[in-house]
Amino acid sequence: MFRQLSNKIVLITGASAGIGEACAKIFYQNGNHVILCGRRLDRLNKVKEDLEKQQQKEANKYKVLAVEVDVSSLDSIKKMVSNLPEDMKNVDVLVNNAGLALGTDLIVDIDSGKDLDAIMDTNVKGVFRVTREFLPGMIKRNSGHIFNVSSIAGSMFYPNGGMYCASKAAVNAFTDILRKEVVATKIRVTNVCPGLVETEFSLVRFSGDAEKAKKPYLGIDPLTPEDIADNIYYAASRPEHVQITTIETMANNQASTTVIHRT
Repeated sequence: MFRQLSNKIVLITGASAGIGEACAKIFYQNGNHVILCGRRLDRLNKVKEDLEKQQQKEANKYKVLAVEVDVSSLDSIKKMVSNLPEDMKNVDVLVNNAGLALGTDLIVDIDSGKDLDAIMDTNVKGVFRVTREFLPGMIKRNSGHIFNVSSIAGSMFYPNGGMYCASKAAVNAFTDILRKEVVATKIRVTNVCPGLVETEFSLVRFSGDAEKAKKPYLGIDPLTPEDIADNIYYAASRPEHVQITTIETMANNQASTTVIHRT
């Protein structure tokens, strides 16, 4: 059973599509203010427009902001935070969802400059930097919930995924340490580790090649962004004394990153 979670300020990175967009919808539909963050402002505005249409139908008064930010850039994060309206600065729920993978090269073939920087700056530094901006306020208010969207790849390593697996392992460690460091507060910290979720993730990984992007999901009914958003909202809506530390979710017929039964 869901506990009513309402009138909270929820900030979601990578909110223009996929898991981030699905999180925005479920939190908003349950009566919360939502800050949509991402690099594609046009897509964020479309999500905002869709949510506000729903608001008009239901006569809700919840706010939606679309804010352009590149989490791989500290300057961009600082600008985003400074531009938030005063009444939206005290973020109650932070969903660090922005992340990416690039290619499936062996470690010996990975571009040690551009590709490595893009993965680590987004998946690792981005999570740290965004968290660092809002954590002091949560500590001061003695409340808040931080979700870091990692992956089963952060603990189930596989060849041809070296830098991506390493980045998600770092997220796992960061999340575990953060939870221990705020243990004396009422702040909750949840690590979210999905398996195969059909989103634009593969399209980005394969540089826009739609045919290659389809292959990971062939022969299996993959998870949807809504499945993961449902998990996140469930954890957020637990009674205050309940902290769900880790959510590991895979599609039926998937047992690990590499053990998958396909029909």
